[in-house]
Amino acid sequence: MLVILWILGGLVALIVLAMLVVPMFIDEQALIEMAQEQVRASTGGELLIEGETELSLFPRFGLRLENTSLDLPARSDYDQQINASIRELDVGLSLLPLLSGNVDVGTIVISGVTADITEPQALPPAPEPLPIMSDRQWEKRGELIRENKAQERQRQLAEDAAVVAVAIVAEAVRIEDITLILRTRDGSLSNQIKIDALTLSGVNTSNELMGLEGVMTVLGDGSAQPLGITLDGGIRVASDFSKIQLDNLSTEVTGALTQPVTSTLTGEFLMKPAKADFKLDATLPGGDVTGQLVWSALESPEIKVNVSTARLDVDQIQPAAAPPENADAPAKSSAPNPSQAGQSPPPVPLPVGPLRDLDLELRVTANQLIAAGQSITDAQVLMRVLDGIADIQYIRGVLHEGQLDTRIALNARRPVVEAEVKGGLKGVNMDLLLGSLGNQDAASGRIEMGWDLATQGETSGDLVAALDGDLSAGGQDLVLKKVSIQALVCSAVAAVNKIPPITGLPNNTPITDLSLAIDFDDGAGDIEKLRFATPGVEMKGSGDVDLKTLDFGFRLEGQVNNDIMQVSSLCVIDQRYSGVDWPLDCSGNLASESGANCKLDVASIAQQIIENEAKQQVQDAIEEKAGSFIKKIFGG
Repeated sequence: MLVILWILGGLVALIVLAMLVVPMFIDEQALIEMAQEQVRASTGGELLIEGETELSLFPRFGLRLENTSLDLPARSDYDQQINASIRELDVGLSLLPLLSGNVDVGTIVISGVTADITEPQALPPAPEPLPIMSDRQWEKRGELIRENKAQERQRQLAEDAAVVAVAIVAEAVRIEDITLILRTRDGSLSNQIKIDALTLSGVNTSNELMGLEGVMTVLGDGSAQPLGITLDGGIRVASDFSKIQLDNLSTEVTGALTQPVTSTLTGEFLMKPAKADFKLDATLPGGDVTGQLVWSALESPEIKVNVSTARLDVDQIQPAAAPPENADAPAKSSAPNPSQAGQSPPPVPLPVGPLRDLDLELRVTANQLIAAGQSITDAQVLMRVLDGIADIQYIRGVLHEGQLDTRIALNARRPVVEAEVKGGLKGVNMDLLLGSLGNQDAASGRIEMGWDLATQGETSGDLVAALDGDLSAGGQDLVLKKVSIQALVCSAVAAVNKIPPITGLPNNTPITDLSLAIDFDDGAGDIEKLRFATPGVEMKGSGDVDLKTLDFGFRLEGQVNNDIMQVSSLCVIDQRYSGVDWPLDCSGNLASESGANCKLDVASIAQQIIENEAKQQVQDAIEEKAGSFIKKIFGG
């Protein structure tokens, strides 16, 4: 847009010059030669008109040019080089306003423009990241980029930016079929923008409101999905072109995400140094947000976003699919390849590429934030992306009635992404937590959790498979539903005591104390410590959990006391059970509604009782014989 305004301003200036000299030079060719000489003198460039030209004096001064090219070399190492071709230009101006210092234009029509723009040579390009760089190399690269930007910003601030104010008034400007080709200093393609149509109505440079409508496509360098953009709203331009004011400019962007993104921007864009400060209202696939957007190409952070939302589902914010490798190739038969039948699609790499060159600060406050299927209320998020590191400094809020506070660091500097997650969750509701995994009505009560985890990989599956670190949990006054440890113990007592099954036993387990510690190594969870106490039973043990399937299994051993009689007076623990370990094996799936499948090893319990009784009988016999022997010695 800025380049178009620059070219347009230059052409208007040439037309104004033509109006002043027309009375002296009616010869069209002489006028063209004078315009060409003026371009050379003022810009060092070349103006070439190969098509037809038309001049008219009444009722307006009119100029129509066809097949015109304008080559503007960089006047200094800090300027852009522009090569532009214009298929058609049609402009009409009024002479009387011009004599008073104003430019009164009718309708300007510009069509078929191709502008090839090369960035300034003096600005050092951002060093290209090597395939593999150390963290220190990444940091040095970032320091150099920010140092170069700061120097250029200071140069622009110190530069004499005085511009003579010109009052321009036009009915409308219609721009059609425009292609902007942006190149790096070495000539490589960095971006390509195609403007199908762009219309400015009520054109002026006196900071009065102008209407803007447009349709364009950002093609990029061909490596990403093209972006479709529509514009509709108002803008204001100062007479010295120092800034552009956006007034409720509505935009719709397609191709960035799986669904269109609409937004409304209000605020100002300063031309030099380039900086935008907008109020933002946007509709994303996952919800509506409102806040502030600040962009400054020569500052750090380059992008600052501070938004709030009533509800935002980040699971729905997914990047659009990559463009096909050869979209123009003829369609192939849809018949399946027998060698590929039944095969799973290859894993998709993590979409972290944009993080490597992003300089961003993001703040989000949300009444409800949904991520990974979990709902966080009163959420607060702060993220800083710099030098290939996405540091989510905090995610805070209420998760399943517990207080969440966690930090996530994502290192995207190398093909193998590294991630660290540290934090905790206090007072979480067990029923809601397990219910979010699909296991409804499985437990009640509250626990506290903490985690310190790390992982790495190129795909989401790799991250799960490489998980390493610790997770701990503890709580009191809990209830495990769908399973009763006390009932299992009483049933085992009845079997060992050879009495009829005990009836009226509970179907859940009250937990007076629980502690859990899991050590993850290469995605496998080793339950290093599991301790719990319920009236009459205290147990501890270990086990494992599979993160891919959420299957778990553990074995506990513990002691039983007569407090178990609170469950049933028939569940009597006598002297025979002293010193007996009660082995309990449990297995299940955290996402299953069937709960854990637990059973006591009754055979082991009976074997221990028999062995203990045999040992006791031997001990009694030895003590009896020893007593008789002692009595004989002392004549008892």
